[in-house]
Amino acid sequence: MTVHMLPGTGYDCNIFIVTGDRPLMVDTGSGTRHARVLERVTKLLGGAKLEAIILTHRHYDHTGGAAALSRALNAPLLVHKDDAAPIREGSTRDTEAQMFGGRMERAEVNELSGGEIFSTGEHDLEVIHTPGHTIGGICLFDRAKRILLSGDTVFAGGVGRWDLATGDHNQLVESVRKLSLLDPLDLYPGHGPCALGDGGQQVKDALTYLGVI
Repeated sequence: MTVHMLPGTGYDCNIFIVTGDRPLMVDTGSGTRHARVLERVTKLLGGAKLEAIILTHRHYDHTGGAAALSRALNAPLLVHKDDAAPIREGSTRDTEAQMFGGRMERAEVNELSGGEIFSTGEHDLEVIHTPGHTIGGICLFDRAKRILLSGDTVFAGGVGRWDLATGDHNQLVESVRKLSLLDPLDLYPGHGPCALGDGGQQVKDALTYLGVI
């Protein structure tokens, strides 16, 4: 297995480690489980250096732990340019941290535009801009292995909400349509269970959930 999931508990998101010579981490959770997450990630890395931490969007349940994990693992943070400012500024409001009863710690981030490809040596992950849940939401897709890390754009059995700041139903519909064309095999979402073997059907079902088919 080359995509390892640290399942979210409570409101915290799932965290993923994508293995290879240059391993990547996807999302960090809120930081409330920092010691446990750091212990598990360190064990999974097995002495390898983490290449980067990629954040799928701005929300606190995905980014609250970013600053501390970046320091502890000596790894840069990357996020889409449209979601960078709230994380860089530590905005409790614009990361929705107040909704979770937390405070956002400022973190320096490098900006993504979409289309970048990150190679771990085992996976080539393409950044796909998927606004709708937030304006800077992204997914990561391995075209060769048809693996989709979908953040809060698509879940196994639903989609991310679009009623928070910068969310937009029409944009989310277009983003899910874009993902449906990829026909993923395995879906690794930001919350809830993974869908291994029927990821494409989950994305199609998401369009039904959104009321467009």
